[in-house]
Amino acid sequence: MSQYHLNRLMRDISRSAETARRCRTELPTLLADYDLTTAEKEAVVQWELRRLYDLGANPLLLLTSSMAMGTNIRDYVTALRKQSPTEV
Repeated sequence: MSQYHLNRLMRDISRSAETARRCRTELPTLLADYDLTTAEKEAVVQWELRRLYDLGANPLLLLTSSMAMGTNIRDYVTALRKQSPTEV
């Protein structure tokens, strides 16, 4: 069920400038609205794109939410190309 909430958060960030702003300024309060695991919360707090992807974030939602958060496309692609710890 948690993966659903992770993707819902990504969707909400990409669809709402207010949610993206809250993600940058009121993150603990915003995260309380979503049933995320500890690992998912940590990845969102650090905005670790590859880790979010590995945790099940939909790549398209991850891209659009990253853009809403101010990540440029090159940084997004670079982050996703990093090896995950399980691939090492």
